[in-house]
Amino acid sequence: MKKAIVYTLLVLGCCWISSCKKETSIENGGSPTGNFTAVINGVPWSAATSLEQATITQGIINITGVSTDNQEISISITDTVAGVYVLNARTPSLAAYENLDSSNLYAYSTSQSSDTTKAGGTVTISAIDTVHKTVTGTFVFNVYQATDGQGKSITSGIFNQIPYTTSLPAGDPTDTVTAAIDGSDWVAQSIQASELEGTLTLVGALANGSQSIALIFPDYATPGTYPLTSPGATTSYVAVYDQVANGVNTADPGTAGSITVLTNNTASMRMTGTFQFTTNNLGTSDHSITNGYFSVYYGQ
Repeated sequence: MKKAIVYTLLVLGCCWISSCKKETSIENGGSPTGNFTAVINGVPWSAATSLEQATITQGIINITGVSTDNQEISISITDTVAGVYVLNARTPSLAAYENLDSSNLYAYSTSQSSDTTKAGGTVTISAIDTVHKTVTGTFVFNVYQATDGQGKSITSGIFNQIPYTTSLPAGDPTDTVTAAIDGSDWVAQSIQASELEGTLTLVGALANGSQSIALIFPDYATPGTYPLTSPGATTSYVAVYDQVANGVNTADPGTAGSITVLTNNTASMRMTGTFQFTTNNLGTSDHSITNGYFSVYYGQ
């Protein structure tokens, strides 16, 4: 299960596939094999078959894969047709890389530097088979992490006939995430929650992916109220509201607010709580999230 990354949409990509890992042999050296492959800094990478997925929702194509050693590549294209798409700091389409075993809370992405030698590249969607619901294409790009000035070169990328869905999975039927968004009642239809190395990531979304709320905080949190922090804080309490409209994804982190843990049963791995927060994206997309409530199972 992934930790906090740059965009909620990329969080979603890993959430939907994190609960069904299986072992896949990946040889060291040579060319990677599989349906979703690339070369990362000269080292072959291949997504495990059970850890690759794609969605086409709300005018956005998302393709995500995780290798058995927990390295993830996720690509989001703000269109739904075949073509060549440029990724850089100025385009809405983006790609990200993350080592899910790392203690670093941030992803490398194509959007974190205006220097195209550090961040950017292209993704080619060569075919979208609407009969069999698969997507095929190639990619090459550099990803960069602004927090530490490090980057990755991702080349020879291929995704071949990756099955896609047009709605998000429902998750555990006993889970609940509700809130009022800008005064209107909202109920998540697709809920995923899990933990990695002490960090709980909870995402509640509409089935078509057009709205989601993500909460990221320690899975060991005891009952109490915790103010939101910056994502880079040693102990982070992060909330993000994400919406997709007309093919444009806007992920706005909470700038003020809190997460309240009501119960945390570490034996049954079920947590309940409340949340409220506001966003402020330079006045262009301010939102108020109130009356938030969650009850989730965060085991695998």
